[in-house]
Formats: sequence, structure tokens, C-alpha cells
Amino acid sequence: MDHWQPLPSLAGPLYGKEPWPLRFHTHDFDAACYNTLACSIIYNRHQFGTRQLGYDGQYYDRPSGPPPSEHWKDDWDGSHIILTGTGETFPGPVEIEWTAMDGSQHQVSLNLDGLFRDRLVLHKVQRNEIREAWLATCSVDPVSPDILVEVNDRTVSVYMRATVVTEAEQIPGNPNSHIRDDLMLAWTLTY
Repeated sequence: MDHWQPLPSLAGPLYGKEPWPLRFHTHDFDAACYNTLACSIIYNRHQFGTRQLGYDGQYYDRPSGPPPSEHWKDDWDGSHIILTGTGETFPGPVEIEWTAMDGSQHQVSLNLDGLFRDRLVLHKVQRNEIREAWLATCSVDPVSPDILVEVNDRTVSVYMRATVVTEAEQIPGNPNSHIRDDLMLAWTLTY
């Protein structure tokens, strides 16, 4: 029996290539600020953080406060779809300006293209735990992870979260639990 094959002109960037290790070419994004006096994160011409545009056309900063709960990252995902030009994964750097709780001001330009140079999807699943049918689709429809940036007082952290389909149930007895989406720390620095 012949296996269905997509037209190369319509297939994804990994068509015809071994899908393991998992690689990505698109991503979603989100950013959060906590324990700051002011925080601006700009990515793909979109403003994140506590800086807001007022009715007068001026930007105003406000304190961010602490995280909403101890486990707030458990459900954090990339709610902003990032569309780029052909052959591009990242539209540019993440520009961050913030004031830490001690009043010190910081500025950093995060080069995600350099940070994720190999386009590897960060996850905790071993090759032998992956569902083969799902992995076979990854050369046509690659994984699109969430890239998440957190500013917390003087520390900037970059995380990745990606859904990976497993052969075994992750919750024993639950047939709908064949996925992992672990939050993986990709980079962090305290200023």
C-alpha cells in the first residue's frame, strides 16, 4: 500500500528530512513582567509588559506587581502567533526596557535567532517515547513551540513550551493524555 505523500511545493520546511530531533520554523510568543516598577517588552512590533498607550498618545509605565500565584507558569502559553517572511523564523530581537524594584534601570535586546540557532524544540521526551505516527507528520507540519519571556525584578528568562505526542498515557487510565508540554528554561540572566 502506498503511503500518502504531500506535494513538495505545499509541504513544510522539513519535508523529506528526518524529523528527529524535533526542529521548529514557526513559533508563538508571550511575555510577562513581575516585580518591576516599569516594564516594556517589544517583539514583532507588539507591546508587552506594563507600558500602556494613553488617550493622549503618550506611553505611561506602571508597576507590575508580583506573579498572580506560585504556579502561574503551569498554564502559560504563547497567545501571539508570529508570522514572518519566507525563510525567516524570527522577525527580529525582543527589546526589553525595565526598572527593577530597587529602581535600577535595565535594557536588553534578546537575539532569539542566536539563542535558538539550531531551531531545536526543547522538551523532556525521549525518542523511544514518541508516537511514531505523530513524528512522521513533523517533517510536513513541524512543531510550532511557544517562546515565552519573563522579566522578574532583575532577572530575564526565556522559556519554550511545545506539545509532544507520546506513545504512553501521561496520566495512567486517561486515554486523552498522550501529550507532554513541559515548560523548558532556555536562557536566564540576572542583571
